[in-house]
Order: sequence, then C-alpha cells, then structure tokens
Amino acid sequence: AARPRRDGVDDEEDGLGATRHYRPHWPVIQAEFDALPLADRQADVVLFNASLHYSTDYLRTLTEAMRVLKPGGSLVILESPVYRHADNGRRMAEERHLDFERRFGTRSDSIASLEFLTWSDIKRLGAALGSRFSVHRVFYGWYATKRRWKARLLGQREKASFPVLVASLPS
Repeated sequence: AARPRRDGVDDEEDGLGATRHYRPHWPVIQAEFDALPLADRQADVVLFNASLHYSTDYLRTLTEAMRVLKPGGSLVILESPVYRHADNGRRMAEERHLDFERRFGTRSDSIASLEFLTWSDIKRLGAALGSRFSVHRVFYGWYATKRRWKARLLGQREKASFPVLVASLPS
C-alpha cells in the first residue's frame, strides 16, 4: 500500500520551525496564512501553534484553513492570547510594543497583525465558518493562576488565557 502523503507548512525563519523534527518524512512548505499551496480537502488537521494572532484577517485566514481540510478534519488553534474584553487585548499589545521599543529601540508592530482574540471573536468566527469551536482550557500551573487572580484583585489589566480551540469540518 502506498504511504499517505504528509506535508508540513511552517515558517522556519520566523515561525516555530517545528517541522524540522519531521524531516525527511514530511516535505516542508513555507507559505502565507491566506494562500496555502495545498489542494482543497487535502489536510486532516490544520494547526495554528502560537501563530493565529499574527493574522491580519482572522476570517480570511481561517476560511483558507477550512478550504484545505478534508471532511471530518480539524482546525486547531493553540497558544494565541484570548481576552474577554478587546480593550484588555489592545492594552496588552501596546504594553508589549512599548516594552520592545524600550529594550530594542524600535516598536515591534512594523508588520500588521491582530495580536489577540476575544471570546466573541471565537464565537463569531465559528458561526461564519459554519462550525463551532470547542474550548479546552489549559492549566499552566499555580503561578499563572495566582497572577490572574492578583491582577483581578488589584484591578489590573486582564491576563490573557491560552485555550486550545478545535473546530471540525463536518464529514
């Protein structure tokens, strides 16, 4: 029997470079989120690992991801920051840009990106894609939990959550 084809799309230069662990078994393709060089219904899983928040248009990016999914395939988003309120996400992004500028002399927002999601974004995107995201909460330890509660008690900016989000294409 012929071996199934496996492809990995990753950005070795700026991305996590995770596909290097699967060579030579998986050919690696570098591509833009919104123009995947894959045929319709070719992928079993599309995984955004610490990367979806770099999109400039979540709906366009996720529509492209759904295009390449096989029926029954899964779209998985992990390690992208999610907030209850967009104001907190905007504050986080500005704090991060200012810190980067202080440390390196230039802002880190020279390439546009949305930088965070909100729970309402997730619900809206699921509906627009004709799917629904299941939410899997991740426990990052007591230190992270303590930071979240401390921020809440002190009236500080909400800390992001980083759930695993999974949407499936109907079979």
